[in-house]
Amino acid sequence: RRFRALGIKIVNVPKVQPSEHVLAAMQKDREKLAGQNLLEILQPVPYGGAFAKIHAWSPELLGDYSKVLLLDGDVLVKRDLRPLLAQEPLAAARDLSDAFNYGVVVLQPDAEVHRQLQELLQNASEAELALYNGRKEKDVGFCDQTLVAGFLAQHHGPIRFFEDVKKASRKNPKSWMLSTEFNFVVSYRAQDRCGISKERRRVEAARLVHFANNWINFDALARDRNAPGRIDSPRCYQAAFHYWHDMYQHAVSLADTQVRTAPPEPPAMTEGPGLASPEDVQEVFLDFQRIRAQAITSLEEL
Repeated sequence: RRFRALGIKIVNVPKVQPSEHVLAAMQKDREKLAGQNLLEILQPVPYGGAFAKIHAWSPELLGDYSKVLLLDGDVLVKRDLRPLLAQEPLAAARDLSDAFNYGVVVLQPDAEVHRQLQELLQNASEAELALYNGRKEKDVGFCDQTLVAGFLAQHHGPIRFFEDVKKASRKNPKSWMLSTEFNFVVSYRAQDRCGISKERRRVEAARLVHFANNWINFDALARDRNAPGRIDSPRCYQAAFHYWHDMYQHAVSLADTQVRTAPPEPPAMTEGPGLASPEDVQEVFLDFQRIRAQAITSLEEL
């Protein structure tokens, strides 16, 4: 109801039922976390996968467009996105573990790609999982992104990485892991990067904010502007979370009352209250480390 009140077009798409091997791999991830006593901390709600995202490649749904910008539901737009749409498909940000980050993608609808992705997810074998999964055996986090990004990179690449728009990034791609301008992922900002002046300039230049791995906290954040994110995501840029809360409340008010008011201005994320103190960030990080150490000790004593 609220989406329609805001003028947002809602399209129903067919369900994509993943293969038993995909579901087994995701369940194995949860078992790894449970074995470390971290399941309730990091993934209290099972991640069911966003498998229907592949319908963004469907010409039947989006064939009127030469380019489609696919955004995850935990992405918040901060500035003009026209420079992002200027990127040539297939464009995305680099990822820490997978072939690319599937949360912000510039793509072109294509019937054959759409068919291949459906076939892959619905019938993926263990061999195909191994082929497209670039994660290490001990790593957790296998999901639809792992499989889709791995497949597209191998068969429909090369991926045009957002980071490579910058000359310095082309020289040393790993130094720009996760693009700040087109895919600023707050979950992955390490505590020691929050105090770097160059990093702060990049944050202010961000066109959108990606709250990856924090979606399970959105109910609390909708109610409480200062609600914490995941404990393993040091919140040095706390203004990003304040901005999410403010924009959510603005959208709800607009949908419910139909009274047009100006949206909140993006806050300064690297100054004053927008930036958590080093002591605050360090305390959150140490809390997580203490909990993890206690869990490991408990396992060793069994």
